[in-house]
Amino acid sequence: MKLAEEFRKIAGDIKIIDKEEEKEMYSHDIGDVPTIMTKTFFKIQPDYVVHPKKAEDIKKVLEFANEQKVPVIPRGAASWGFGGVIPTNAGIVIDLSPFRKILYLNKAQKTITVEAGARWSDIDILAKKEGLCLMTYPSSKFSTVAGWIATGGYGINSFRYGHLANQIVSITVITPSGESRKITPTDPDFMYFISTEGVFGIIVEINLKLRDIPQASYPHLFYFPSDGAAFEFIEKLVKNKEAQSAKPDVIRFLDENHLIDINDLLHSAVFKKSAGVLVELSSLDDDEKFLKAIAQTANLDEAPRYVASYLWNERLFGMKTKRLGPTILASESIIQIESAAGFIAKAKKLGANFGVDIFIDSYIIDEKMALIMTNFLCDSRKTRYYIALPLQQMLTQTAVSMGAEPYGLGIWNAAFINHLYNAEKKRDLLAYKAKVDPNNIMNPGKFFGIKSKLFNIPALVFRPGIFSFSINMLILLSPIVGKIALAKKLIEGRPVTKEEAENVFMCMHCKACEEICQTNLELMMLWDALEKRVESKFGRPEDKISEFLKRVDDSKEYWEMVDRNN
Repeated sequence: MKLAEEFRKIAGDIKIIDKEEEKEMYSHDIGDVPTIMTKTFFKIQPDYVVHPKKAEDIKKVLEFANEQKVPVIPRGAASWGFGGVIPTNAGIVIDLSPFRKILYLNKAQKTITVEAGARWSDIDILAKKEGLCLMTYPSSKFSTVAGWIATGGYGINSFRYGHLANQIVSITVITPSGESRKITPTDPDFMYFISTEGVFGIIVEINLKLRDIPQASYPHLFYFPSDGAAFEFIEKLVKNKEAQSAKPDVIRFLDENHLIDINDLLHSAVFKKSAGVLVELSSLDDDEKFLKAIAQTANLDEAPRYVASYLWNERLFGMKTKRLGPTILASESIIQIESAAGFIAKAKKLGANFGVDIFIDSYIIDEKMALIMTNFLCDSRKTRYYIALPLQQMLTQTAVSMGAEPYGLGIWNAAFINHLYNAEKKRDLLAYKAKVDPNNIMNPGKFFGIKSKLFNIPALVFRPGIFSFSINMLILLSPIVGKIALAKKLIEGRPVTKEEAENVFMCMHCKACEEICQTNLELMMLWDALEKRVESKFGRPEDKISEFLKRVDDSKEYWEMVDRNN
């Protein structure tokens, strides 16, 4: 008997989806990962999907899942792209997106109680009728409250109000065993349910703090000649006590590529071709304090107020850039502000090797750290997309090698878990998992470690040691892709920049590319010809070649590769 048929006997009026064509939409999230890849690794099609109307419905599902030893995958609006809601071994998807009632707004206490699937937009609309509004919220107001608690927590207004966890009065969770618990931030178990992607239970109800609607909005957009100059300004700004007494809600960095993309969408040159820093304040008094604090900063190039206002008002529509793609891929990490510009430079160089323009969006989250989103456009309908796909992990690997941590794990970032949690914290999390979910039914096969089909052999690539080595090798060999892209440009007569041309010479002539080339091409002969052609046009960058050779000589990964192939 099918799993869905057995469940129907006890389900009562719980809505069940078990038609293949309807279940297909639950086998992916907003991320554009080729199904040929996901289907090779995992059983991504759920056995069935349920739409609960009340907490008791969820308890029934969990009781049945424990009896049958089948996975349970909680799902919201699926607006996060790292595979956290994708089944790895079929099972039961609990779709919480219809579970979206706003239960109670307490105007006196400035709090609101909602179900897990409530949208941030729903809360804001209702709260504003009472003179209140959200404190912190994600860049997509159409995502669900429980979804953002489980996967994120940093976003708009985080610089002033901190992580979303700071705005939670209480959460009600249902543990894998079916126990319902109301947990407050003072409870020792509270943090097990924050940003842990539903592996310890299901959040069903949330009580959140609100704030008074601000007097107005005072956005400022400043232009800088480089990413480094912009982050120098940000570093000084977050350490300026007078500026911080002004209490900026948001400090946001957008690089030149991002602002150019917005111009392209607008079909107008609204923004300068420069890096930008957006600062938003929510009172006239704060705005005056801020302007006084930065008055001594020389040569600040500020955009007209209407331009800053447009950018601020468009903060919830970051995915509009996808129209230029039509596919957008991204890597997200939390990195020290002082390392941000260096990471961005490395990210853009990697992107150039793949023939794509990296564009950056970053929210400063406190005096030390920034959430950086490195994005690039491509087309999932074309073969070249499969070449660019590993760039996501290469960008994250580059960030963590500079002391960053991944902004979430899911499936595709699971190999970076050691950069998110130290050994002691991992042991603690695993012990708690064993305690509350002894049958391991809750969102398994990701986060702690990937489980796949075919006797778990494909999952080996996601083990941190193997994954890190493989990605570092791809980073090391990425100039090969760049050379191919450059050669194609030259053949087609398209313009080539001096920076692109100089990348050709970043090569050890070690013949590793020939060793891994499955078509047995004599690549070194092609590279030599390409170097001569480029040198005749742009010259030979001896200083940069020397710098490159020194970096390679200092590279542990390069010498591991040499030893491995000798």
